[in-house]
Amino acid sequence: MRIVLLRHGEPDWFPAGGLSVDDAGLTARGHAQAEAAARILGAERIDAIYVSPLRRARETADPLARLCGVAPVTLDALAEIGIKTPRMSQPEVDHFFMEAMRRPLESHWDGWPQGESFHDFHARVTRGMSGILARHAMTPERKGEFTVWRLPPRQLSLVVVAHGGTNAVLITHLLDVSPVPWEWIRFESELAAYSVVQARPLGQHGGVWSLTRFNEVAHLEEARLR
Repeated sequence: MRIVLLRHGEPDWFPAGGLSVDDAGLTARGHAQAEAAARILGAERIDAIYVSPLRRARETADPLARLCGVAPVTLDALAEIGIKTPRMSQPEVDHFFMEAMRRPLESHWDGWPQGESFHDFHARVTRGMSGILARHAMTPERKGEFTVWRLPPRQLSLVVVAHGGTNAVLITHLLDVSPVPWEWIRFESELAAYSVVQARPLGQHGGVWSLTRFNEVAHLEEARLR
Protein backbone atom coordinates (compact mmCIF):
# COMPACT_ATOMS: atom_id res chain seq x y z
CA MET A 1 0.00 0.00 0.00
CA ARG A 2 1.31 3.40 -1.00
CA ILE A 3 -0.39 6.67 -0.09
CA VAL A 4 0.53 9.98 -1.72
CA LEU A 5 -0.49 13.04 0.28
CA LEU A 6 -0.78 16.06 -2.02
CA ARG A 7 -1.37 19.54 -0.68
CA HIS A 8 -3.55 21.88 -2.76
CA GLY A 9 -2.06 24.57 -4.98
CA GLU A 10 -1.99 28.31 -4.34
CA PRO A 11 -5.47 29.51 -3.26
CA ASP A 12 -7.02 32.83 -4.22
CA TRP A 13 -8.03 34.03 -0.75
CA PHE A 14 -8.48 37.66 -1.79
CA PRO A 15 -10.08 37.83 -5.26
CA ALA A 16 -9.33 41.15 -6.95
CA GLY A 17 -7.61 42.32 -3.76
CA GLY A 18 -10.87 42.39 -1.80
CA LEU A 19 -11.93 40.70 1.41
CA SER A 20 -11.20 37.06 2.21
CA VAL A 21 -13.48 34.28 0.95
CA ASP A 22 -14.49 31.16 2.88
CA ASP A 23 -13.90 28.58 0.16
CA ALA A 24 -11.18 29.83 -2.17
CA GLY A 25 -10.45 28.39 -5.56
CA LEU A 26 -6.98 28.34 -7.08
CA THR A 27 -5.08 31.24 -8.59
CA ALA A 28 -3.69 30.90 -12.11
CA ARG A 29 -0.41 29.89 -10.48
CA GLY A 30 -2.27 27.35 -8.34
CA HIS A 31 -3.83 25.76 -11.42
CA ALA A 32 -0.37 25.52 -13.02
CA GLN A 33 0.93 23.88 -9.84
CA ALA A 34 -1.90 21.35 -9.96
CA GLU A 35 -1.03 20.50 -13.58
CA ALA A 36 2.63 20.03 -12.64
CA ALA A 37 1.67 17.74 -9.76
CA ALA A 38 -0.58 15.72 -12.07
CA ARG A 39 2.24 15.17 -14.55
CA ILE A 40 4.62 13.75 -11.94
CA LEU A 41 2.08 11.73 -9.93
CA GLY A 42 0.20 10.49 -12.97
CA ALA A 43 3.34 8.81 -14.30
CA GLU A 44 2.65 5.87 -11.97
CA ARG A 45 -0.47 3.75 -11.49
CA ILE A 46 -3.12 5.24 -9.22
CA ASP A 47 -5.95 3.07 -7.92
CA ALA A 48 -8.01 5.70 -6.12
CA ILE A 49 -8.06 9.45 -5.42
CA TYR A 50 -9.63 10.89 -2.27
CA VAL A 51 -10.14 14.62 -1.98
CA SER A 52 -11.23 17.26 0.52
CA PRO A 53 -14.57 18.91 -0.27
CA LEU A 54 -12.99 22.37 -0.24
CA ARG A 55 -12.69 24.01 -3.63
CA ARG A 56 -8.90 24.53 -3.60
CA ALA A 57 -8.37 20.79 -3.06
CA ARG A 58 -10.94 19.69 -5.64
CA GLU A 59 -9.43 21.99 -8.27
CA THR A 60 -5.98 20.59 -7.47
CA ALA A 61 -7.22 17.01 -7.89
CA ASP A 62 -8.99 17.63 -11.21
CA PRO A 63 -5.94 17.48 -13.56
CA LEU A 64 -4.68 14.27 -11.93
CA ALA A 65 -8.11 12.67 -12.13
CA ARG A 66 -8.41 13.53 -15.83
CA LEU A 67 -4.92 12.26 -16.60
CA CYS A 68 -5.39 8.95 -14.78
CA GLY A 69 -9.03 8.39 -15.63
CA VAL A 70 -9.81 7.88 -11.93
CA ALA A 71 -12.91 9.60 -10.55
CA PRO A 72 -12.02 11.33 -7.25
CA VAL A 73 -14.00 10.47 -4.13
CA THR A 74 -14.84 13.56 -2.05
CA LEU A 75 -14.73 13.05 1.72
CA ASP A 76 -15.79 15.70 4.24
CA ALA A 77 -13.36 14.15 6.75
CA LEU A 78 -10.41 15.46 4.71
CA ALA A 79 -11.31 19.15 5.02
CA GLU A 80 -8.87 21.51 6.74
CA ILE A 81 -9.43 22.40 10.40
CA GLY A 82 -12.55 24.57 10.62
CA ILE A 83 -12.14 28.32 11.17
CA LYS A 84 -15.05 30.70 11.71
CA THR A 85 -14.18 34.31 10.88
CA PRO A 86 -15.95 37.17 9.11
CA ARG A 87 -14.62 38.31 5.76
CA MET A 88 -11.41 40.21 6.44
CA SER A 89 -8.63 42.10 4.70
CA GLN A 90 -5.14 40.61 4.44
CA PRO A 91 -3.80 42.70 7.38
CA GLU A 92 -6.78 41.62 9.50
CA VAL A 93 -6.20 37.96 8.63
CA ASP A 94 -2.51 38.27 9.51
CA HIS A 95 -3.39 39.88 12.86
CA PHE A 96 -5.95 37.14 13.63
CA PHE A 97 -3.44 34.32 13.19
CA MET A 98 -0.63 36.19 14.93
CA GLU A 99 -2.75 36.76 18.03
CA ALA A 100 -3.98 33.17 17.99
CA MET A 101 -0.42 31.82 17.94
CA ARG A 102 0.44 33.95 21.00
CA ARG A 103 -2.08 32.12 23.20
CA PRO A 104 -0.82 29.80 25.96
CA LEU A 105 0.26 26.45 24.54
CA GLU A 106 -2.57 24.50 26.17
CA SER A 107 -5.08 26.81 24.46
CA HIS A 108 -3.96 25.54 21.05
CA TRP A 109 -5.90 22.33 21.67
CA ASP A 110 -9.02 24.50 21.18
CA GLY A 111 -8.05 25.12 17.55
CA TRP A 112 -8.35 28.62 16.11
CA PRO A 113 -10.59 31.03 18.07
CA GLN A 114 -14.28 30.10 17.73
CA GLY A 115 -13.38 27.34 15.28
CA GLU A 116 -13.12 23.56 15.33
CA SER A 117 -11.09 22.18 18.23
CA PHE A 118 -7.90 20.35 17.38
CA HIS A 119 -9.17 17.25 19.18
CA ASP A 120 -12.29 17.22 16.96
CA PHE A 121 -10.21 17.89 13.85
CA HIS A 122 -7.76 15.10 14.64
CA ALA A 123 -10.57 12.64 15.37
CA ARG A 124 -12.40 13.57 12.15
CA VAL A 125 -9.34 13.24 9.91
CA THR A 126 -8.05 9.99 11.41
CA ARG A 127 -11.51 8.45 11.36
CA GLY A 128 -11.75 9.38 7.68
CA MET A 129 -8.40 7.77 6.91
CA SER A 130 -9.40 4.61 8.77
CA GLY A 131 -12.49 4.48 6.57
CA ILE A 132 -10.40 4.90 3.42
CA LEU A 133 -8.03 2.11 4.39
CA ALA A 134 -10.87 -0.19 5.43
CA ARG A 135 -12.24 0.13 1.88
CA HIS A 136 -8.97 -1.38 0.71
CA ALA A 137 -8.81 -4.20 3.28
CA MET A 138 -6.41 -2.44 5.66
CA THR A 139 -7.39 -2.33 9.32
CA PRO A 140 -5.32 -1.44 12.41
CA GLU A 141 -4.68 -3.64 15.40
CA ARG A 142 -3.30 -2.45 18.70
CA LYS A 143 -0.67 -4.83 20.09
CA GLY A 144 0.50 -3.57 23.46
CA GLU A 145 1.97 -0.11 22.90
CA PHE A 146 2.21 -0.60 19.12
CA THR A 147 -0.21 -0.26 16.19
CA VAL A 148 0.19 -2.63 13.25
CA TRP A 149 -1.94 -2.87 10.13
CA ARG A 150 -3.41 -5.72 8.19
CA LEU A 151 -1.84 -5.56 4.74
CA PRO A 152 -4.04 -5.63 1.61
CA PRO A 153 -4.04 -8.70 -0.64
CA ARG A 154 -2.48 -6.75 -3.51
CA GLN A 155 -0.32 -3.69 -3.98
CA LEU A 156 -2.34 -0.46 -4.13
CA SER A 157 -1.54 3.20 -4.75
CA LEU A 158 -3.84 5.87 -3.32
CA VAL A 159 -3.70 9.66 -3.56
CA VAL A 160 -5.15 12.01 -0.95
CA VAL A 161 -5.53 15.63 -2.06
CA ALA A 162 -6.08 17.83 0.97
CA HIS A 163 -4.42 20.49 3.12
CA GLY A 164 -1.35 21.29 5.17
CA GLY A 165 -3.09 20.52 8.45
CA THR A 166 -4.97 17.47 7.23
CA ASN A 167 -1.93 15.85 5.64
CA ALA A 168 0.26 16.54 8.67
CA VAL A 169 -2.28 14.84 10.94
CA LEU A 170 -2.40 11.85 8.59
CA ILE A 171 1.39 11.50 8.64
CA THR A 172 1.66 11.49 12.42
CA HIS A 173 -1.37 9.21 12.76
CA LEU A 174 -0.03 6.60 10.35
CA LEU A 175 3.44 6.77 11.89
CA ASP A 176 1.84 6.20 15.32
CA VAL A 177 3.29 9.49 16.63
CA SER A 178 1.49 11.32 19.46
CA PRO A 179 -0.21 14.46 18.11
CA VAL A 180 0.40 18.08 19.03
CA PRO A 181 -2.08 20.89 18.22
CA TRP A 182 0.22 22.45 15.64
CA GLU A 183 0.87 19.48 13.38
CA TRP A 184 0.95 21.70 10.27
CA ILE A 185 4.15 23.29 11.70
CA ARG A 186 5.78 20.03 12.80
CA PHE A 187 5.21 18.40 9.38
CA GLU A 188 4.99 21.47 7.18
CA SER A 189 4.45 20.99 3.45
CA GLU A 190 4.51 23.64 0.75
CA LEU A 191 1.66 24.40 -1.62
CA ALA A 192 1.28 21.65 -4.23
CA ALA A 193 4.02 19.57 -2.55
CA TYR A 194 3.51 15.88 -1.92
CA SER A 195 4.65 13.27 0.58
CA VAL A 196 4.53 9.47 0.41
CA VAL A 197 3.85 6.92 3.14
CA GLN A 198 4.40 3.26 2.35
CA ALA A 199 3.14 0.23 4.26
CA ARG A 200 6.02 -2.09 5.14
CA PRO A 201 5.65 -5.69 6.34
CA LEU A 202 6.80 -6.34 9.90
CA GLY A 203 7.43 -10.06 9.75
CA GLN A 204 4.34 -12.04 10.70
CA HIS A 205 2.89 -9.18 12.73
CA GLY A 206 1.31 -7.18 9.90
CA GLY A 207 2.54 -3.87 8.54
CA VAL A 208 3.72 -0.46 9.71
CA TRP A 209 3.92 2.83 7.85
CA SER A 210 7.14 4.37 6.57
CA LEU A 211 7.50 8.01 5.48
CA THR A 212 9.51 7.48 2.31
CA ARG A 213 9.22 10.96 0.80
CA PHE A 214 8.32 14.29 2.35
CA ASN A 215 7.49 17.75 0.95
CA GLU A 216 8.57 16.90 -2.59
CA VAL A 217 8.72 20.05 -4.74
CA ALA A 218 11.02 19.12 -7.63
CA HIS A 219 8.05 19.15 -10.03
CA LEU A 220 7.37 22.77 -9.05
CA GLU A 221 10.99 23.81 -9.41
CA GLU A 222 11.19 22.32 -12.88
CA ALA A 223 8.06 24.22 -13.89
CA ARG A 224 9.32 27.39 -12.13
CA LEU A 225 6.25 27.41 -9.92
CA ARG A 226 7.94 27.51 -6.55
